[in-house]
Amino acid sequence: SKRIILVGKAGMGKTYFSEEFLRNWVEGRTHRYKCIIYLTFRELNSIEYEISIKELLEAKCESLSSVLTLKNPDDLLIILDGLDEFKYNLNCDLQSSRSDVDSSFPVHDLVSKLITKNLLPNVDVMVTAPWTFLNKLDQYFTCMVVIQGFDDQQMKQYFDYLCKHKLQSESICGSIKKNNISHLASVPLYSFMLHQIMKNGSTLSQSSVKNINTCSRLLIQFLKSCLGYSLKEGKSIFEKLTTVMMAKPAIKQNPEDFIRRLGKLSYNSLLSGQLTVNAEALKKYGLSEKILNKYFSSFFYKKHSNGSSFEYCHATIKEMFAAFYCARVVRDDELKECLDAWVRGIIPPSIKSNLLFHVTTHHRFQLKHFTRLFMGFLSAADSSRLFSDAGRSSSLQSDTATLKDTTRDVLVRWFQRWLQNDLRAEDCLNLLHYIFELQDPDLTKRVSKYIKWINMCTKPLSAIDVQALRFSLKESKLEELDLRFCELGDKGVEQLRDILVNCKIVQLWSNKLSEKSGEILSEILQTPECAIEVLSIGNNNLGPVGVQYLWKALESNQTLRTLCVCGNDIQSKGTETLVQSLEENSTLEEI
Repeated sequence: SKRIILVGKAGMGKTYFSEEFLRNWVEGRTHRYKCIIYLTFRELNSIEYEISIKELLEAKCESLSSVLTLKNPDDLLIILDGLDEFKYNLNCDLQSSRSDVDSSFPVHDLVSKLITKNLLPNVDVMVTAPWTFLNKLDQYFTCMVVIQGFDDQQMKQYFDYLCKHKLQSESICGSIKKNNISHLASVPLYSFMLHQIMKNGSTLSQSSVKNINTCSRLLIQFLKSCLGYSLKEGKSIFEKLTTVMMAKPAIKQNPEDFIRRLGKLSYNSLLSGQLTVNAEALKKYGLSEKILNKYFSSFFYKKHSNGSSFEYCHATIKEMFAAFYCARVVRDDELKECLDAWVRGIIPPSIKSNLLFHVTTHHRFQLKHFTRLFMGFLSAADSSRLFSDAGRSSSLQSDTATLKDTTRDVLVRWFQRWLQNDLRAEDCLNLLHYIFELQDPDLTKRVSKYIKWINMCTKPLSAIDVQALRFSLKESKLEELDLRFCELGDKGVEQLRDILVNCKIVQLWSNKLSEKSGEILSEILQTPECAIEVLSIGNNNLGPVGVQYLWKALESNQTLRTLCVCGNDIQSKGTETLVQSLEENSTLEEI
């Protein structure tokens, strides 16, 4: 039996993959399993009593528990989708004996036992989760499946599928390429949003695209586009909302009031682990089912067609509204406290901010994407302008940094303190994403002097991750940049060339690099300002031609002391010009 973990970043399609796998089984297109059971952690969040696996399956379907008596247990697959949405802590480290199908446990213990094989050890179990959970759980899984983003060809195929007309697909792909936002479009969810922006009548003009280079800015453009779509004859959506909601039309409403209310609801739902919103909850926050149906249908769908229960279309939508709300209400004197709690799990004994009343140490594992969006919304243009004239195609954000000086100072001090710790790869990546989402040149420059070591070893980097590194480290002079086993490829090396040139130690082992990277690295080494002293690029595929580019660079480079190129299929042809190049070099000590 296997314990499989399916990992991918937010919006990569983990749920879609799981549901499609289930659909193929239902339609008889896969014969590996006689039965596949699909459970979401959102469903499990609603269980607040002890339950057995038998009772859990019977609750899903009355006759489903009979599969537990299959003659061959490995004919059964249980899919647990969305671990990042689970509101309970797992107890996988607890030592316990095997349990039977009739034994009842708290739901978090039941899930823990399934993962560790203390329950149903002979049944296959697949869990979907973001990368952040891998370090804590990898020892319990025998197989890992990674969902990568779209490459350029897959992106084109996806837009061909979404668009009714080929010309529309070509227009979107052309705008993406022209404006260098393929890193965003590589994420299926964001590609869908770009399509919706076009579908709703907005144009990806030069001015608007300039402001959607980060996740938060794309989401704001998507939010604006969906809301603006309901505008007719230039009438503000918030005038319409006020007409629907207010018993006394004379009472003036802040244009952002309804978004704030939905944001507050979303933030509390995020902390509680719920994706579902009912009519009672809407009323509590001054909203209504009618408002959601009429103006926010792009962000919710009804869980039951005859009911009044709504579900966010995607967890990212909930995070978007929650982050927008928090960015609008947080004060400078609360900012450090909130970031410490959300990012590092440090809860102060005496809490100042109302935002932290229900935050626990465990929430830091669930709020990674939320905090990135929060940073982006924190640096958005003045809130009074965000939704003014929502029907126009202009961007929601200004082209320049809009952080208040006091807010910027708080953030710089917070980054400085965090960087004094020995950061894990996941923490390093999050830190760089925060700087990237903020898009504040002054903050980037001030924080850069505190960044000396970046360790991303064994952390596969997506196209968006590479862009985050490229922006956030452009002012840094690094002692060491460790990018071993990061799936960079030649494209990643090309995009990071301005970062690599300023590093003393560069580790690029096992990154699927070809002779093209050899040429790029050669150009970097020949740059007069090159600071590289140690370059390690073993276990790639530079080949004879790729290493000859490096030998050529040795003739003029005056900084490199150590060069490691083992495991690159150099062959005898690759060493033909090595001696000649070494004779021209006076600094290399080891090769």
